[in-house]
Amino acid sequence: MMGWAIFGLWALLLVPTMLLLIRRTLPRMTDGFSPPAIWPTLSVIVPARDEGPNIEASLRSLLSSDYPALELIAIDDRSNDGTGAIMDRLAGEDDRLRVIHIDTLPDGWLGKNHALHIGAAGATGELLLFTDGDVLFADDALQRAVQYMQHAKVDHLCLMPRMVTDGYWESALTTYFGFLMTAGTFIWLVPTPLKWVYAGIGAFNLVRADAYRSAGGHEPIRLDVLDDVKLGKLMKRFNYRSDILIADRYVQVKWQESAAGVIRGLEKNAFAAVEYSLWRLSLVTVFWAAMSLLPYVAVLALPDARCLGFAAAILFTHTSYAMMARQLGGSCLVFPVLPLAGVLLIWAFWRSAWITLRQQGVRWRDTFYPLDVLRRELFR
Repeated sequence: MMGWAIFGLWALLLVPTMLLLIRRTLPRMTDGFSPPAIWPTLSVIVPARDEGPNIEASLRSLLSSDYPALELIAIDDRSNDGTGAIMDRLAGEDDRLRVIHIDTLPDGWLGKNHALHIGAAGATGELLLFTDGDVLFADDALQRAVQYMQHAKVDHLCLMPRMVTDGYWESALTTYFGFLMTAGTFIWLVPTPLKWVYAGIGAFNLVRADAYRSAGGHEPIRLDVLDDVKLGKLMKRFNYRSDILIADRYVQVKWQESAAGVIRGLEKNAFAAVEYSLWRLSLVTVFWAAMSLLPYVAVLALPDARCLGFAAAILFTHTSYAMMARQLGGSCLVFPVLPLAGVLLIWAFWRSAWITLRQQGVRWRDTFYPLDVLRRELFR
């Protein structure tokens, strides 16, 4: 019975997730839409620190958009490389781009959160899109997103980007991160009024400016490491409507440069995801082990009909993992390494906890944020 219970729980978590990944894509949900008579003004806010290798391609992809009412605000957040100079050069080529240079970080703010706050304060658009300096956009991505937002009458729309990966293990780990995030956060319930279900994605958080400002902007989440996710929570807290779609090819990002980069990239966020709590991380780990590793042990230990439920759970999760890899832009050939990818991702969470507790804070982009301050200022 335990095997079939695990299978049933995986089905409850993954079937709605897979339906969302397949059916609720940006092109599928917007094909056939007619353009509005008047496009709302849109301000795209792009913070970047030391993004010299990526920022030009990202900004050019936005400037290539034929969105008719576009304002682009690029924030050079204390960069030590050529990021600011690249921004200034591009601004000289296109007057839709405005550059803000930040030289100092005030007390009581995380760097990126402050940059987004400054960008939003200077934005004039009716809609605000918060994104990152390494994201690439298709020419009609902005039009489609705004059309869907208006058609669905939502206040906050996030798009899950296509993840560009190079190596096999980078694809495996990136896919497993998406596997955990989508199944564990019940993203198919994001469009409902349920306040405990929310989503936010750093690559694409689109909000109505009046809703954003009435909720306090980034001020309530000024010291929250999970700024993108907590923006979604903030919108739900104030009873605004949120939604999430799969971007498909319309929004793409290379999250990390390698499999090791995926592990290092979780150093800042992973422990924050469990509110810097060892008991929460332990509970998550035990639940994950029971759901993800126990079926393999049971199949080896029970070579008879009692293992059928566990075997069904293994087959179902591997199939879902392969489908998710394909939908997020990776290779479905990663399906055999599902359990090992899971072990590595859980290890990344514990590594994040160990580093954060050892140094009593988070060090990110040459700035140190004390743990006691981060815990006290969590947006709950």
